[in-house]
Amino acid sequence: MAETHVLFALKRQYARTLGLARIDPAQAKSDLAHLAAVIRLFSPDEELAAIRPVRPYKADRERWHRTVLQTLKAADRPLRARELARLVLVARGIDASDHARLLSIGCGLQATLGRLEAQGFVCVSGKPRRWGLARRG
Repeated sequence: MAETHVLFALKRQYARTLGLARIDPAQAKSDLAHLAAVIRLFSPDEELAAIRPVRPYKADRERWHRTVLQTLKAADRPLRARELARLVLVARGIDASDHARLLSIGCGLQATLGRLEAQGFVCVSGKPRRWGLARRG
């Protein structure tokens, strides 16, 4: 059959399921059997042993845009990224005393704030950088 895009997608899903087999072997075994059967419908001579597993990734990443904008809106002054990270953690109900997580979110917020600045939602001032809402109007 000439449906190479379907075969490619099925093989990609088979590889992802192989990667998930380390996490949930019982479910993966059933899914792999079904995927193998469908792949063989499209390509009976396909070598399934040649498909390498794909490591699963964390699809549910934390998004901070909305919380950052709400926090900046409630703030009475421009905030540094670390202060903003601490307030975002508190707003999300996460323990703000975890310094590793605070540092991680602070670094991630730098990128988020940079994108929001490019879009015109926030402005930066001073050294060290202090972030505030951009005046629109």
